[in-house]
This record gives sequence, C-alpha cells and structure tokens, in this order.
Amino acid sequence: MFICRIVNITATAFLLLAGIGMSDHALGSGKSVETSAVQGHINALVDRYRPLQCGQSKSPLFQAAANDVLKLEIISDFAHVNKEIYSETGGDSAIVSWQDKNGNAEYLPVFIKDRGNSRRDFCEWVPLRIIFESPLVKEQLDRSLKKIPPGKKRLVKLYNELKSRRKNNPLNKGVAQKKNLFRKLGDDIKLVTHCGKSSWKRVGGDSREAQEERLLQEYYIYQVLDQMGSVTLKTRLAEVTYRDPEGNILVTRKAFFREPKSRLARRCGLSKRPYPKVEYNGIDDLSWFQLELFNRFVYFKDYDRDGRNINLLYRDDGKIFAGPYDFDLSGILVPDYRPNSNSLEANLRHYFQSWIKYHDGDEKAVVHIFFMIKSKNRMRRVLENSLLNEKKKTHMLNWFDSYMSVLEQFMKTNRKLMPALIAELEKQEKIELK
Repeated sequence: MFICRIVNITATAFLLLAGIGMSDHALGSGKSVETSAVQGHINALVDRYRPLQCGQSKSPLFQAAANDVLKLEIISDFAHVNKEIYSETGGDSAIVSWQDKNGNAEYLPVFIKDRGNSRRDFCEWVPLRIIFESPLVKEQLDRSLKKIPPGKKRLVKLYNELKSRRKNNPLNKGVAQKKNLFRKLGDDIKLVTHCGKSSWKRVGGDSREAQEERLLQEYYIYQVLDQMGSVTLKTRLAEVTYRDPEGNILVTRKAFFREPKSRLARRCGLSKRPYPKVEYNGIDDLSWFQLELFNRFVYFKDYDRDGRNINLLYRDDGKIFAGPYDFDLSGILVPDYRPNSNSLEANLRHYFQSWIKYHDGDEKAVVHIFFMIKSKNRMRRVLENSLLNEKKKTHMLNWFDSYMSVLEQFMKTNRKLMPALIAELEKQEKIELK
C-alpha cells in the first residue's frame, strides 16, 4: 500500500514537474502538442477535484448575517413536549410568533415534536422539529380571532383554537409555506435548542451562560464551514421565548434553525432520496474526502459511512455525496467525550496533522485544501465577529488558527511536489497563497 502510494506520487509529480520540460526534446510541432497535453491534464485535475459548489438558500430565513438574531416566541405545552419518553404520537400544537422587518406582528400555526438522540435523552429541553400547518388553517384562525389584538391574550386564544381543531391528533406531515419567513423550506424545519438541566455532563452545561456558549460554539462551526459554499447546512441564530399554554413565560434562550436536508440537496443539485432504478455503489470517494477533511478540521469523530451523523445525498448518475452535520459533541466543545479523548493540541498532532501529511502528493487533497485556505479570511471573520464571550472566542480562534496552519503547511510542501497544479489553481482563482 505504502509503496504503491509512493509510485503514484512520483509518477504524478514527474508528469507535472517534468511534462513541459520533456517537450523541449520533441521535434517540430510536437513541442506545442506535448505542452498542450500537460496543460490539459492539469486543467482536468482542477475540474475533477474542485469541491462541489452549492447555490444560496432561497429562503429569507437563511439570508441574514451570522450574528443577526431572530427573536421568536413559541407557545405550547412544553411539559408534554419535553417529557422523557419519546413517542411517535407525541408533540403538541404550537403558535410561533415574531415581528417582521417593519415591526409588524406575525404568527404561524405549527405542530412541534421532540427529536434528536443524546439531547432528547439527557436534556430538560429537547431539540424540536417544527411542522408547518396548512396556510388554510391560518386563514381560518385569522377569521375566527380577527378582533383580538396582538399580545399574550391573542397567542393563548390562537393556541387553544388550534389545539381544538387538531383534537390532539399529531401532524406528521406539514405543508410548505409561501408568504412568510419560512417559505422555500419545505414542510418542516429543525430547531436546535438549549439543553437546560442535563443528566449527562457532556451535554449542556452547568449554568445558563455555559449552555448558551456551548450552543453558540456549535452554531459557529456550521457558519465557519458554510464559508466554503459546499455540502453543509445553512443555519440561523434565534432567541426564543417559550410560553406555557396560559401564556406565561417559561424561559428565553438562544437557539438556531438548521436547514432541511431536502433544501440542502436542492441547492447542491442533488436529491434527498435515491433516484428510482439507479444503482448506487457507496459514497463517492471525493465526497468522502471532503467530509473527512471538514470533520477532522472541526475535531468531530462521531460519524461513519453507514449514515451516522452525516447527510447522504444522491445524484442520478449513481453517485452518493456525504455532508457533515450535528457538531454538538465536537472535540472543540467536549474534548473528553469518548470518541474524542484528547485535547485540541493532542488531536492536532496525533489525528489531524498525520492525516493531512499522509495526503502529500494527492491531487484531490491539494485542490480541496487550496479552496479551504482560499476561504480562510471569511471563515476566521465569522469567529472574530461572533457573539461568544472573550474566553470562548479566544478558544475558537486558537483552534481555527492552529488547524488552519497545518493546511497552509501542507500547501507549502506540495508547492514543491506539484507546482504546476497549484500555479493553475492560483491562476484560475486569481489569488496567490502564501
């Protein structure tokens, strides 16, 4: 295995380093043909290994800046929703309300269900799946309660009327929205909430501040990776006030929305589900390399090829693309979680650095890491401008700078091994890496 890898590196390096030089010994027009062939090979490498680029979200929910906090209120029976035992028939009707950019009160009738794994099992407050009711239901509520002014009383009336209409029957499939903040998202969306009291110390935090900082760190990991514009989920920061069925405020805490998998797939020219009659033969190698690069960069080990903590997306030519998500147990946040078990510094030396070094002379690694370094300044600004407290911000920046420096050293090493490839990348992107 090792000998074969050296042979591949040597052959590729010889072609890229010596290819043009070889043409000097060619006769007549053979020189330009040889040079053209080498250049064509280099261009083909760039095109082949360039990271898949995804379009921007068309939903207004995900068109805000990283630190733009959406303030929401949700009224529901959270004592029931947050119960310890998960049930397919669980959940409750709810009213989500907010103010638009002009200060006008808006609301949406929904059904909320608990979800997640570790947080659902160990947290006082569970992550939520928000299922959208039909716009016709909202029109009916508007007509029946049109004389009640905005405020707590109206929210309570709306909630009780909605719950009466639903008659405790769970809404398992929602209806896509068209004329509000949640349009262009499909029929539901996931909300990552604070944990509250936890029976497992590695989930949540010992104080409100610790919980909020932990949630923000997870949110900013998504935001950092999103600067690559590839197969990662969009997120939107929120501050949610939770009310009980009588309208009393329970808590107000930070949370964030996570883009539905179907919308990620659509932005990336992929599908949430396999195409009928298409034979799939595992995850595309290039896609898996990118997933590994992203997950190793953010010190996340809790995933596998069977679909654990990864998004599997499909193309109609039989290729499966893998995208990362669910970073609540990243080693940046929880270094003593069992799959992590090392400090950021130890993981950098023993897990990340050695893996990157192994890919010296690997064309796909050179191309992918080039584009990651190209996004460095945008990625770092996310953390520099974050809402984290100074201690956590420093921690996140130390992680980013130390792990990014390994990628930069990789490019310096491979500039000697594959100068023509890197020169072409810099030419096409009109930048020069240091």
